[in-house]
Amino acid sequence: MTREETKQMLMVLQAAYPNYRPQDKTIAINTWYDALCSHPAPKINAAVKAYILSDTSGFAPSIGQVIDKMQLFDDAEEINEMAAWQMVLKAMRNATYHPEEEFARLPAIVQKAVVSPGQLREWATAEDTDGAWLTVTQSNFMRTYRAEVARGREIRKLSPDLLRLVSKTVDQIKPKEISVSEERKNEEEKPVPMPERVREKYEKLKRVIA
Repeated sequence: MTREETKQMLMVLQAAYPNYRPQDKTIAINTWYDALCSHPAPKINAAVKAYILSDTSGFAPSIGQVIDKMQLFDDAEEINEMAAWQMVLKAMRNATYHPEEEFARLPAIVQKAVVSPGQLREWATAEDTDGAWLTVTQSNFMRTYRAEVARGREIRKLSPDLLRLVSKTVDQIKPKEISVSEERKNEEEKPVPMPERVREKYEKLKRVIA
């Protein structure tokens, strides 16, 4: 979304909400543009329109509310948890001998819930005499899948620039944490010096034994 497109979008909001009057239009445009520039304008405009058509509060949306509306379009394209589990069941049929190939065919979000080809093979070769194992495995998978879907939704709300900043910050922190950890480990491994009085008694004991 360009800065000009952001300006046009804010004009639409002002037309729909007469009480929406930013004190400084330049700051308002810059703020919205900075938050939404990584998203396609048609999608943002559709989210704004969806908000206007469904709103009953009479107040213009915040940036987060527009992103939440936009998220609905992505949610509609998501695989529901039962459909995801059916994909896993289908993959399990041939995962005893070809787990890597079957795992690779699964959508990325389903792969995250399965975790690995090894896990898929383990499920495929498990013995389930009374059906209880499959029920528990299905329940655990669906819970993990829901968590991955929710995590993906939150990540999609963030701009690529912000994600890169977070990733860079984490990379900068990790070496420091390792360094501190190693320093503590080294300190713990250092021998504790023997007190002078104890050392003297130890030397006397050695002479007696000798």
